[in-house]
Parts: sequence; C-alpha cells; structure tokens
Amino acid sequence: MSLTLILLSVLSAAPAAAQVAVSTPVLTVDQAYAPVNPRDPLVASTVYSDQKGTTAKPKDKSGAAASAVAKGTFSVYGLTLTGIMEDSSGRQALLKDASGAVYTLKAGRLTDAKKKQVPGISGVVKGKQVVLMTEDKKVQQLNLHEKE
Repeated sequence: MSLTLILLSVLSAAPAAAQVAVSTPVLTVDQAYAPVNPRDPLVASTVYSDQKGTTAKPKDKSGAAASAVAKGTFSVYGLTLTGIMEDSSGRQALLKDASGAVYTLKAGRLTDAKKKQVPGISGVVKGKQVVLMTEDKKVQQLNLHEKE
C-alpha cells in the first residue's frame, strides 16, 4: 500500500515547465539583408568584358537616361580607398565616395559603376596606395585601411 502511494505521488507531480529567455530580438528579413548597392537579380550581369548587359539604358527617377559623372561636380578629395585587386590584366583599385558610389581605377583610368570614364582624372596603383591626378596637376594620395 505504501508503495502505491509513493508511486502515485511521483506520477502526480508535474514536471516544472522550462523557462526560455530570449536575449536578442528577432530580426526581420529587411533588417538582416540590407545591401549597400542592391542589384536586380533578373538583369544580366556585366562582370566579364566579353559579355553584354541589357540594351536598355538605366534611367533615373525623372525618366531621363542616366549620364556619366559631370566634369564640374566630381572631386577626387572625397574618395576613400576600399580595396586593391590584382588579376592577369593588372592591378585595380576600388574607391568609394561619400554618397556610396563606387569607382574603379584600372590601367590609369578612373571609371564609375557604369564603366564610364571620369573625365580629367588619371591615377596609378602603387603597393597599398593609390595616387590620383587631375587635369590641373593636383595630386591626391589614398592609402588602404587609412582612418580619416
């Protein structure tokens, strides 16, 4: 009889519910994936020089065709050196301005994200440094991993 009482008391005791505490809030998809320069995955990529993208010209919000960097509005003094790469064709540098626009320095020419040459700007990659020169012979040196 005492054995059945002990057995009943053990079986009747409910197990304690586990307490789960979340230390961080749950992220939404928009919070977890926020690319700096979102690209439409359905538009053909123009990574390799032998491939061509779509024939339609990109348009801005007003509907006019997007143009290259205007000669009077661009300044080399607002650029930061993001990275330096080397491949079989030589060294190239990735630069970024304050607005987030990306530029590439390759073979002495500075081009924007649409592969349009920035007029009046030339440069060279030396080790971990980039030297840019304007038409009026002003020189800007940028070092990789330099805090400004």
